[in-house]
Amino acid sequence: MDTPTRRRAKDHIMSWGAGGRRPASVPEGSVATIVLADARHLDAVTASGLTGPGTLVFVPGTGEASGNTIPYGGSLADPGADFALGEDFYLQTQDYASSAYMSVLGPTLIRVFGLEDFSAFVADADRALHEGVFPEFLITPAVLLADTAALGGPRDGDGPALRLYVDAEGRVSTSPSGSPLGTVGDDLASLLTRYEHVNAASEAPCAVSLGGAVPEEARTAALQTRPFLGRYLAAVRTLRALTAQDVGGLKVSGFGHRLTNSATGDADLRDPALPLVLWNTEQAYVVAGGRVFAVDHAFAAAVERLLTDTADSTGANDATAPLPVHVRDQVRAFFTDRGLPLDIPTTRIPAGAR
Repeated sequence: MDTPTRRRAKDHIMSWGAGGRRPASVPEGSVATIVLADARHLDAVTASGLTGPGTLVFVPGTGEASGNTIPYGGSLADPGADFALGEDFYLQTQDYASSAYMSVLGPTLIRVFGLEDFSAFVADADRALHEGVFPEFLITPAVLLADTAALGGPRDGDGPALRLYVDAEGRVSTSPSGSPLGTVGDDLASLLTRYEHVNAASEAPCAVSLGGAVPEEARTAALQTRPFLGRYLAAVRTLRALTAQDVGGLKVSGFGHRLTNSATGDADLRDPALPLVLWNTEQAYVVAGGRVFAVDHAFAAAVERLLTDTADSTGANDATAPLPVHVRDQVRAFFTDRGLPLDIPTTRIPAGAR
């Protein structure tokens, strides 16, 4: 496998694992990545029209890549198993509950395989919210959390048009832990119809990719009582990226800590698209639109205030007084000038501060 093909294959398999990030080389209308557990199903998948421009199909076996078909060794569906592309890339799959006790030796995909794993994930998120403590293994740069849309992350971009998994019996889903959407030979339109049907029957986003591993009632209850999970997952991704840059000792606004005592609300915790504020003793950071901005603590505090001020701010003392208009305008201008305008409803701005 030549270097460009290997690089592209890695990108596809990581996108397939987490869901939600479509490889740039795959146009809309094509399934981005298909993983087969058994090479016998390759002809049926091809005949069904699931492969298109940019699609990569990963097939167990040896030999060289041919066209859009990439051979692989090992497994992506079993805890503790290794997935291999040639002899120089290995991806381990690990169950969530055991990951806190395992050493990360290389690229690792952490997956929820059952209720025990899901409960451990929820407990870690709760601890982060209340104590500001994030699991070390989850913010390790080599780690990727699988099926994030079903764990409270954004659903946009996930689904059969992004990724498919065909198990050894020919059942098709979006992941090894997913609800069956059909069988090998079904076309994309049929799989999409079933995908939307399963999701429409659930009160929580993305009922498919963990449907074979976690009872839907338990998953729905956990997500509905924890509207901060999307924000938590955004914080995990950010901490992982900054850890890769040797930035540590960070606190995340809203998770056990606020940069100032004057932050009066928690509306930011329910919107993962809003900027994140992080800091350590040396530096503060504002993260928005996938970009990290190093700022001073005073500016980061102003961003935090803008994100958390609500109409309940009384102005009775300095701790609850609304953020001054000129400061609020400076913060908004900072983001607008960088092509990242803030979308904060005016109903969240105290009347006396407008």
